Amino acid sequence: MNISDIMTTTICTITSDKSVSYAAERMNESHVDSLVVMDHGEVLGMVTTRDVLSAHPNRIVADAMSSQPFYLSANHNVWEAYHALHQEQNGLALVKQEDQLIGFITKEIVEMKIAEYRDPLSGLYRAPYIQFIGENFLKERKPFHLLFIDLNDFGRINKLHGHPFGDDVIRTYSSVLSSLAEEQGDYLCRYAGDEFVLISTISDEQIQEYITLIKRPTNVLDIFVSAAVGHVNGYQTPDFFARSWRELIAEASLGSSAAKLSKTLTPTVG
Repeated sequence: MNISDIMTTTICTITSDKSVSYAAERMNESHVDSLVVMDHGEVLGMVTTRDVLSAHPNRIVADAMSSQPFYLSANHNVWEAYHALHQEQNGLALVKQEDQLIGFITKEIVEMKIAEYRDPLSGLYRAPYIQFIGENFLKERKPFHLLFIDLNDFGRINKLHGHPFGDDVIRTYSSVLSSLAEEQGDYLCRYAGDEFVLISTISDEQIQEYITLIKRPTNVLDIFVSAAVGHVNGYQTPDFFARSWRELIAEASLGSSAAKLSKTLTPTVG
């Protein structure tokens, strides 16, 4: 989804020499919570409700506004907007299309949309999130480790204990993976069912520690759960950047399937 689908297109402007109290009145009249500050056709910044509330009403807008305008293209998707807003540590961005100012987007709106991509059971992001991260890294030619994690014998757990218990296992195991993937540069999602995908930029030694821990049977709700792991090492694969995300995730998935077939660690269900 592009930000043009969720941005605010009503742009209300104010000049920088107006008072903060006038800005507040204009916001109330227009039913908006921010104004674009423009002098002589040039965008100087934004003044928001928060800016107005934190400034003396007799001050001028120039003293209260957000000093640096930050721009995004209407073609940016919500994930790009999310990361850009966090990197810039900015609460909002103006949106341009072909040099024309067509709206603005706030961090709150983007985060609300991003929340729709969270898996309600595990609390992790779903597949579109990890696809965005992977494709973005490929575009930037930034190497990474790609792990496809598939729980062993999850179908047997469901049969023995029932699907509600299986849901509890997914929820708890997701927390285990989240605690593992806490390094900066780790990105985790619930890909589908009992499958998870982790993108990491840690060292080869560290990723092997991850794989060892994930494969090792872990006590989850008094049963032991392990996982098969498919690994694509972007630091050592010669044609890594010549391949698409689809090809890489397929290879990692097939790697986990092969690991299941030849697994030496069988989960103990008890």
